[in-house]
Amino acid sequence: MIKRKLFISDGLGLNPEQVVLMGDFCNFCADHFPITGGFKVFVVDDRELHDIPTTAAYHRGRNIIKVYGKNRALVDILRSIAHELTHMQQMIENRITFPVQDVGGEIEDEANSKAGEIIKSFAQSEEKRKRIYESKNRIKDRSR
Repeated sequence: MIKRKLFISDGLGLNPEQVVLMGDFCNFCADHFPITGGFKVFVVDDRELHDIPTTAAYHRGRNIIKVYGKNRALVDILRSIAHELTHMQQMIENRITFPVQDVGGEIEDEANSKAGEIIKSFAQSEEKRKRIYESKNRIKDRSR
């Protein structure tokens, strides 16, 4: 059994339905990526503390993905997870050479495309999964 772990910062204030959808999505992604050895996904509320320069980061060699979740719609967080899992798969397949072109280019375009494809497939796979698109799933900043 491949180990997959999802860690969610308490400060994001996710409701139980959002947590379940996020977990289901990570498992759905794992079934679509032949990643061996498992992975960990951290959805956090502090970009600096977790070394996330933009909205998400794949920490190569450790099979760790970190996603900044504060003030983002659930569907956008899930898209970031799929995007970074695509990069993880690209690394496993030795298809990434550094430095990676940050905007455009084959590697980044594939990650963007695959993330959109997985989001749509997930939402269409079960009626309840379409709730990822609902605006009430926006994760609020509770510090205000």
